[in-house]
Amino acid sequence: MSTYEEMKGYHYKLRIVTVEVDGSPPYKQITASPGEKRNQLTANLRETATKAFTEQSLFEEPVEGKLCLSITYRRLVGRCDAANIIGGIADALQDIAYINDSQVREVHYIEEPADREGYTVTVSAP
Repeated sequence: MSTYEEMKGYHYKLRIVTVEVDGSPPYKQITASPGEKRNQLTANLRETATKAFTEQSLFEEPVEGKLCLSITYRRLVGRCDAANIIGGIADALQDIAYINDSQVREVHYIEEPADREGYTVTVSAP
């Protein structure tokens, strides 16, 4: 559907869940840090996401179709590897928000300077 006429009368409910996490996000690959730190960062996101998805109850079980992932990373200093962070977050949300990260069809990533580390992940699906 590309025009307004074609879209008239077409209504759908967009499900959106937002997860706020304190601290650094999990990386897909961490070369300078030991695996234990990666596991802690992944566990922090998984725990926070499970709680948010349960409380917001828009997703009764992981989504089976395509979805959008939006990430805002608030950093103290510098820049980091966006692709590595996106991959780490996408992996960590498997079996919580969706079945497999291959379902992610659209990604938005923003880095912002901040007083403390933290990030927001929003998952949206029709």
